[in-house]
Amino acid sequence: MKLLLDIVITFIKIQLLSFGGGHASIPVVQNEVVEIKHWMTMQEFSDLLAMDEITPGPLAINCATFVGKKLAGVPGSIAATVGCIIPSCVIALIFSRMYKKYLSNRLFINELRSLRCLVIALLAVTTISLALGSIYVNNTLKIWNSLIFLLSFFLLYKYKPNPIYVILLGGVLGIIGSFF
Repeated sequence: MKLLLDIVITFIKIQLLSFGGGHASIPVVQNEVVEIKHWMTMQEFSDLLAMDEITPGPLAINCATFVGKKLAGVPGSIAATVGCIIPSCVIALIFSRMYKKYLSNRLFINELRSLRCLVIALLAVTTISLALGSIYVNNTLKIWNSLIFLLSFFLLYKYKPNPIYVILLGGVLGIIGSFF
């Protein structure tokens, strides 16, 4: 019971500190789950994010559900999901009223722009950490992983295909790479 309460409180805290949607919450979840609580290793967290990206639904909720499941099974999944949803619902209700009321307020608009810059910085740091964690495994450069990363980046940046196709290609290349 203590663990379930800790899971709920942790995900309420994570959501209260996360601005900018599911992807922006990743660094906060990573810090809390990997660095502070030591509930997962960085490798486990990277694997969780990979699974999260191919699972339908909101990223933050899926991430919370996966962490909760790892820690305490189905009750842990429910606890983490509830902890993830409660703050978002309350904050969304408050902000929807504020947004309509203060839409013409210059200070409010500037604050939103500042938060946008913060979210971009959070995403950049997390992206770099995840990329390095996938390319360097146990302090060893993985050439095949590096090639998959570079090819995926190139395809997504240059040609902007549907990400599902790049995910499928990455999966196929990952299987091929396991034979080397």
